[in-house]
Amino acid sequence: MKTFFKLFIANTRQFFRDRMALGFTFAFPVVFMVIFGLVFSGADEFQYDVGLSSQDSTQTGVAVAEAFKQIPIFSVTEGELENQLEELKKGSFRAVLYIPEGLVETIARGEAVDIKLYYDPSQTTSIQIIQPVVREFVNSINQMLTQQPALVRLQEESIQLKELGNIDYLVPGVIAMSIMFLGLFSGLPLIQQREKKILKRLGATPIHRVNIIYSQVFLRLLLALAQTAIIIAIAYFLFDVAILGNWLMLLALILLGTLTFVGLGYMVAAFARTEEGAMPVIQLIQFPMLFLSGIFFPVEFLPDFMKPILNALPLSYLGDGLRQVMVEASPVFSLSTDFLVLGGWLLASLIISIRFFRWE
Repeated sequence: MKTFFKLFIANTRQFFRDRMALGFTFAFPVVFMVIFGLVFSGADEFQYDVGLSSQDSTQTGVAVAEAFKQIPIFSVTEGELENQLEELKKGSFRAVLYIPEGLVETIARGEAVDIKLYYDPSQTTSIQIIQPVVREFVNSINQMLTQQPALVRLQEESIQLKELGNIDYLVPGVIAMSIMFLGLFSGLPLIQQREKKILKRLGATPIHRVNIIYSQVFLRLLLALAQTAIIIAIAYFLFDVAILGNWLMLLALILLGTLTFVGLGYMVAAFARTEEGAMPVIQLIQFPMLFLSGIFFPVEFLPDFMKPILNALPLSYLGDGLRQVMVEASPVFSLSTDFLVLGGWLLASLIISIRFFRWE
């Protein structure tokens, strides 16, 4: 028993000296719990911004419009249809409901009335919630006005010219995630070489230190292009995913995004003394970005006080830019803003890396 306790104490000391093990065992579960708690604890309180264009000024038409405004999960803004659709394309609205004039008169003649729901299918999670709610709303109108389910119909119209599926909107997020992983882990080879004093020995040779960095950055750029090409090829040949936007713009986003996350990876390498010390820092950077950047989870779930975090994360802008270029999704930010913010992150990380990086 005495031997057992000595081994137990030795293993305990070894465990607590391992920063990576400590991070994965205690720090990360706490971080994830806090993130998920903040994101999803207020899921019942959020609202979707939707537009309403009602052409029916009769008492019945006004009553229908007012009933739509009372749906708890909708924050409704009224206006002309053309203006509302423009806002939908800009990403200001998640959907627009159009109510034609003459509801009662048309129903009295025994003719069907089409209430139109315009939506952007790129907002996959949002529209999966909005569509059933609006369908139930239209069914309730049928029960109130006609007592039968056939005369008031919901006509759903996508603002996308090409009919796209969920996989089309998932691919940009997968590419953004892959670029993030590739870039953040780019600093580990430098840390390994510094630990093994390879960088010190290379510094004694005629090889310029800048060339060492350039060669690794160029490799990461080629790997980013290769992995993106593989993802797009699989998406195209297996799932019939089409790229709707400009290929040169897509190339520019991939290269800028890769450089940005490589810069962040080198910034970690500038401060981390060992590979074991760098891993928890990288994990602490990448996991919050996966959950808070909007590449997989809708930003509507975020409480208002967490929206500034979304607006600060480079992955938010890379994912938004890729969605705009690849599937012409409605923007969260303008494309120029995506480029400017990614460029700002690249510049800041390079300045910090150059200032604090140690070769020995």
